[in-house]
Amino acid sequence: MTNDEAKSVVRQVKIGKQIADVSDDTLRFYRQIGVEVVGMPARYVAEPRRSRPLVPPAQEGPGGPQPEPWDIGELRRIGDRIQSFDLVPVAIGLPVSGNILLGRPGRDDDIRRVVACIRAAGKVGLQVLHYSFTALRASAGYYLMEGKGRGGAGLRAFDFERVRNLPPIPSIGEHTREAMWERLAYFLRAVVPAAEDAGVRLALHPNDPPVPAFRGVAQPVRSLGDLKKLIEIVDSPANSIFLDTGVLTEMGESAPEAIRYFGMRDRIGIVHFRSVQVEEAHYRYVETFHDEGDCDMVACMRAFYESGYTGMVEPDHTPGITGDTLDTHVGWALAIGQFIGLRNAVETRRKEG
Repeated sequence: MTNDEAKSVVRQVKIGKQIADVSDDTLRFYRQIGVEVVGMPARYVAEPRRSRPLVPPAQEGPGGPQPEPWDIGELRRIGDRIQSFDLVPVAIGLPVSGNILLGRPGRDDDIRRVVACIRAAGKVGLQVLHYSFTALRASAGYYLMEGKGRGGAGLRAFDFERVRNLPPIPSIGEHTREAMWERLAYFLRAVVPAAEDAGVRLALHPNDPPVPAFRGVAQPVRSLGDLKKLIEIVDSPANSIFLDTGVLTEMGESAPEAIRYFGMRDRIGIVHFRSVQVEEAHYRYVETFHDEGDCDMVACMRAFYESGYTGMVEPDHTPGITGDTLDTHVGWALAIGQFIGLRNAVETRRKEG
């Protein structure tokens, strides 16, 4: 097969990666290792973003003010830049303000700004807008297992006992599961029709870590049942999930079975493809290399094909590898290479019957 012939082949499952900038280094690197589609930034950032900590900082509050609606010209400029490197921009992160998450005054004005972003994304041909509905993430429960991974790699782990008894934050207060679900339903009923009109999908990422509550703030989408409830609130392909095989495994669920459930209902917007070793479902686990852990990545890839999923799969986290770059290029290259191998193996097996 020639280069031109290879480019004309449209694969069912697309190999992807979120990017934070559109520098030559970033775009050239991801295309070279086999990435086909990307989640793009909303701002034109020409310099490489060089730092991503293995352990995220503790979150002290919900999202800030809702940004002003995206500029269509800016989005087109970013998209054109990405396409000039033979990559296709398909997704973008949709910010959700603290007013929306906490039901505070100004929520409706912020939702109108969200709707304006949805319309702008549709006009430039993006397919998926992903977001989370997490008022306070339990990221303080993460910690580094330095040198404990394969060959001395650094691993990120989570233990809820480290943060279970932390008190509420006075400026945020306590928020019940019922209140969080009411706000989420209010948000969906306001924005999903706009997504339908714009021809885009919204994809909600489950709460990660998937604990019941953190510092008095409930995590509304922290189980498989919650994800099923989500897509029933507004029954539309525009109301989809950001399926994360790692989070499903953290929940103690079968990721391949979940892929079939949501995929056959056409409710998967985008995918984080990763694995974890679970010590106690929801509460204690270690993030691993993709070929380790409790998630059956081969069965997951098969399930994508069996359920008809046609979107993007991307690595979300990578262990710390000795000698890696600040932007973890070694880790991402290893992950993407594994994804391509899995996809090719499943496609070959299907062709052979």
